[in-house]
Amino acid sequence: MNGMNNHWTPDQPIGRVLRASTSGFSAGTRISHIEQPEFGMLVRAQPQNGSTREPIYGLLYNIHIDDDPMIRQLVLADSVSEETINDQHHHRLVPVEMSVLAVGFRAYDGSLRHALPPRPPLSLDPVFLCTADEVQELATRFDYFRVVLSSSQVPSEQLVAANLLLAAQTLPAHEQYPFLVSAGRELARLLSNDMARLDHLLRLIYPGEPA
Repeated sequence: MNGMNNHWTPDQPIGRVLRASTSGFSAGTRISHIEQPEFGMLVRAQPQNGSTREPIYGLLYNIHIDDDPMIRQLVLADSVSEETINDQHHHRLVPVEMSVLAVGFRAYDGSLRHALPPRPPLSLDPVFLCTADEVQELATRFDYFRVVLSSSQVPSEQLVAANLLLAAQTLPAHEQYPFLVSAGRELARLLSNDMARLDHLLRLIYPGEPA
């Protein structure tokens, strides 16, 4: 995806699963790794050790940096050295948490299903940023819109819009606007009874243009 760091490769995990349910999961990572993931990106929790469990796909909807006792002391200091800040960024004991809404899974036949997975990932499963091919595979159909729009735990309009804009960036330039138009039409069908919500979403997808 265009927003990814040029030195980051798809085979490098951005974190590991901390806790999970069938509706989503939280992953922990180092603070030095949060330059790669962005709000709205598609990520994959990958089973390990030859497991037959399904890879699970989800949209990143929150990145949470919690404090710890050392941070609480440092914020009250008159000055904090650059060395101390760098040490905290690279060696802090409390992980950065990334929250992910599950939107699909890879079935045993190899197809990508746009639905909640039959079971959650396990703790310590690695989490990867999805490749452009995976992003486009999810976006060939818009069935996952329903999962996101019906979720009460995420900022659904912002999440759908951010994901669509990121997905469009993986396409050739001449295909990006038609892709967003198709997505807008599907959203108009799904939200035909909620014009205020639809208007907000379309303004997020087409910034600077009348919805």
